[in-house]
Amino acid sequence: MNRTFRALILLATAAIAGCGGVTTSVPEPSFPAAKRAALDAALTKAMAERKVPGVVVGLWIPGEGTYVVTRGVSELATGKAMQRNDHFRIGSITKTFTVTVLLQLADEKKLGLDDPVSKYVSFVPNGQNISLRMLANMTSGLFSYTEDDAWVTKAFSDFQRTWTPRELVDVGIGHPPNFAPGTGWHYSNTNTVLLGMIIEQVSGKAIQEVYAERLFKPLGLRNTSWPTTSAMPAPYAYGITEQTLDGKQADATHRNPSWAFTAGQLISTVDDLKVWVKSYTTGSLLSQEMQKQRLTYVTFPPNTNQKKYGLGIGNDHGWLGHTGELPGYNTGAYYLPEKDATFVIMVNSDIATDGANPVPAFVKALAQVVTPENVPE
Repeated sequence: MNRTFRALILLATAAIAGCGGVTTSVPEPSFPAAKRAALDAALTKAMAERKVPGVVVGLWIPGEGTYVVTRGVSELATGKAMQRNDHFRIGSITKTFTVTVLLQLADEKKLGLDDPVSKYVSFVPNGQNISLRMLANMTSGLFSYTEDDAWVTKAFSDFQRTWTPRELVDVGIGHPPNFAPGTGWHYSNTNTVLLGMIIEQVSGKAIQEVYAERLFKPLGLRNTSWPTTSAMPAPYAYGITEQTLDGKQADATHRNPSWAFTAGQLISTVDDLKVWVKSYTTGSLLSQEMQKQRLTYVTFPPNTNQKKYGLGIGNDHGWLGHTGELPGYNTGAYYLPEKDATFVIMVNSDIATDGANPVPAFVKALAQVVTPENVPE
């Protein structure tokens, strides 16, 4: 597959894994001047190297300091400065919401992680041998619909098309599986779209209602939303991309995100993601046993002891969380238990430099300053 829709596939080796919608008025303690200067320098260097329009960074380490900054512009056409409360499309971070709901339903005995897919849907080949757990940890073997070049061409030919979840899954299951269920690991968006369909079936509610009732409202995530059109809530960052049919740079802000469904459709802000990433990485909405299930990691390559994937969550050198990308946007939200540290970064570009997305470079540069013993790859 070409670079197209790399976003929701990229996590195959890169996934790692805030206050609610209203920013606190309590002053946030800064890092010491020398460390803040080092962070500023690292951020400036990363921006120059990655050539992104703008970035929002939130780094909170209790007892050490806080670093919440914006750089660059939220819109190239007007030169409007990036703001802390700008909304971004968060791509695959959506998967962390989807899997959290799955785990809640398992806690409530409304489904079982080892239930076969065939218990809920009849159209998935070999569904009797694919468990919900395999969908969540990417060991199902199902082909990712975003790796189908014909589908990509259709999607790029009409950015306003509304895709149904079944249409997306049908593309994926129209291909032979990558491997037999439970015998390997491959990051597939088909998995998480299927989970969304099953959650809707089990709950009897539309996924946006499920997210709102179970996650957004309990955590006060007032600026996290499920878009039903191509519109963005104000204020928002305009996203640029080269994910187009001709490969030329374009504004991707108002593309219909229905093609991502529960694998990548959500919108959020830096402060909401701060709350969210700590919640799901610590299991605040789950039983201890279910959180233990979430943090049971896959051992199949390319997973390693230092970089590994669990149930909709990554662990990269101790940082827990997930990255996300949609055309025009690249985001990351992470939590480091050893330091009670939270790290969120949002960029309004997904344009790669030397084959690498923007966010990992920013994360590595800033982590080298504040957590040199825990630096994501």
